[in-house]
Amino acid sequence: MGRERVAPPDQPQLDRAGASQTAASLPPALTRGAVVPASGGTGPRCCGLDEVGRGALAGPLVAAAAMLPEDIGERLGPLRRFLRDSKTVPAARRMELALQLSVHALAIEIVVIPVGEINRQGIGWANREAFRQLIDRLDADDYVVDGRVRPPAAADRATRVRCLVCADALVPAVSAASLLAKVHRDTLMRTLHERHPAYGWVTNVGYGTAEHLAALRRHGSTVEHRTQFVATALGLTPAPASGSGTRQASESRVRSTSSQAN
Repeated sequence: MGRERVAPPDQPQLDRAGASQTAASLPPALTRGAVVPASGGTGPRCCGLDEVGRGALAGPLVAAAAMLPEDIGERLGPLRRFLRDSKTVPAARRMELALQLSVHALAIEIVVIPVGEINRQGIGWANREAFRQLIDRLDADDYVVDGRVRPPAAADRATRVRCLVCADALVPAVSAASLLAKVHRDTLMRTLHERHPAYGWVTNVGYGTAEHLAALRRHGSTVEHRTQFVATALGLTPAPASGSGTRQASESRVRSTSSQAN
């Protein structure tokens, strides 16, 4: 059966925070909504959702949703062993698997929440909003969200949403969403690194590594930095950024660990 592509609804673009999405460097399905008619299969349609970048000091929050065919393991072949939490998958394998998922997934959607909105609305809002948009875009029998953040959803879908801690290691569709979101965000951060090379985003992808913190102390922050996150990491009192507020949800905490950058 032929593959059908549909453009996703409008989503926040990084241009609003001074960057671009570099769509040309990613598989088409990672930058546009991709829908493939299901072939065979009578099981429930599970939609997995996960985010990447929640604890970063710089760059956007990226969330993805994925729906997989029942025989995804067979389709992926030897790569199926890498369908797990994206942080445990070697970088080269992530891109290879992302390309295969763009071919075999029943549906893929990606939402990018730019830094400007994170600074204005808070990371908690950004997390819930990204998941809300994803749930609104894809119709599924079951929505599995990684973690404890329960996103808002339309009344006809709210009862189908469930949160599961470590779902990215337990549910293949969530593992796929985790991997797709990370590949997408890492690519965006590599592009932002070209504009702000002093901060090492090509390797730390915006997380609070020693290198990143040292660069912040030396050069100050950029328009791609999260005001409250940086202030917390450096032990400073945040000052309002030009043209935007600095309200941040109380649950926003900086995770200055290199494991998130891998």
